[in-house]
Amino acid sequence: MESLSQEQVKQSIDTKNITFSIIFETENLASVELDNIYRSLASIAGQDISPQQANEFIMIDGGYAPQEVIDEICSKYPWITVQRVPGIGYYEAKMLGANLATGEIIVYCDSDCVYVSNWLRNILTTFLQSVDINVVAGETSTPVRNAYELAIAMHYFFPRFSYQEEPYISDYYFLNAVAFRRDFLLQYPIPTHLPLYRGNCDIHCYSFHYLKGNKIWKHPNAQAIHEPPTLSFCVWRYLLMGRDRVLKDRIKYLVTKNPDMADYAQLSADLNWTLPQKIKGIITSIVRIKPFDCEKIHAVLQEDKKRSVFLPLAMLIVLCFELIFTIGSIVTYLKSDLLLKLYYKSEEKLNLSG
Repeated sequence: MESLSQEQVKQSIDTKNITFSIIFETENLASVELDNIYRSLASIAGQDISPQQANEFIMIDGGYAPQEVIDEICSKYPWITVQRVPGIGYYEAKMLGANLATGEIIVYCDSDCVYVSNWLRNILTTFLQSVDINVVAGETSTPVRNAYELAIAMHYFFPRFSYQEEPYISDYYFLNAVAFRRDFLLQYPIPTHLPLYRGNCDIHCYSFHYLKGNKIWKHPNAQAIHEPPTLSFCVWRYLLMGRDRVLKDRIKYLVTKNPDMADYAQLSADLNWTLPQKIKGIITSIVRIKPFDCEKIHAVLQEDKKRSVFLPLAMLIVLCFELIFTIGSIVTYLKSDLLLKLYYKSEEKLNLSG
């Protein structure tokens, strides 16, 4: 595996040699407690490279943060510029930020993550090693404070921290802790019109990395701690994850057939299955049931053996997660757009009642 040496990544940042912009969204506040935005911004403000060195720090708000919260944030952090775009989606917000920004490097961070104090430095110094480095990600994982969070750590899509010493080549990034050279990102934009709830960055990786051969560097010491989804949101999250897995498999197949596809929106018309394909897909979803990842369970318990006291209850919760996930996959084969429509309808009702 390719890696950069420790000496290579100790180079200090000189803003005369590299400029950067930071993009921060509020859409993820729909899945966590509102207080997370304060913790997230405090961790960014406390970086050993100040966010005030950025060309701009742009917060894209789709209406998920109340006006009084936005006012309080802007008063405390006057270097934040807020772009309010009611109803804007997660990936649309990311690409809007890239188009508004002026820095050579676009740094993405999310409102439901807390970042270690050298996160930004580790991301930026990696770019300084070569002009051929276009994508640098950090590592994202979740905290464990109770049985529910242990279940999330054992089953959710975020891995545990690798605790490696040097940056390495990876197959993926998470959009809550990644940076791109702006020119590269505009050449290979994150698709915004896929019929997915989440997973656009997975298709993005597949397109520019797997099909085009561009590398993704990951710095193991650029750590982001992602707040677990609230229990009330988790059922929807797993249903939609099951849906997204089915659709991502189909989209990757279609993109492989046409790697130079310019308009991902046209994929929506190709996401239907014949009856035999539906039956095969449902059987495949059942066969793929695998609730326990032994390697991941071992890793999370190795971090703190005291967590084993939560293990029996956590394993029951994991079984529920896997069941919900599988139901999401099966429903998608029967009617691909049903779950997403129901989710947005429930969100609309919740917003109206709030």
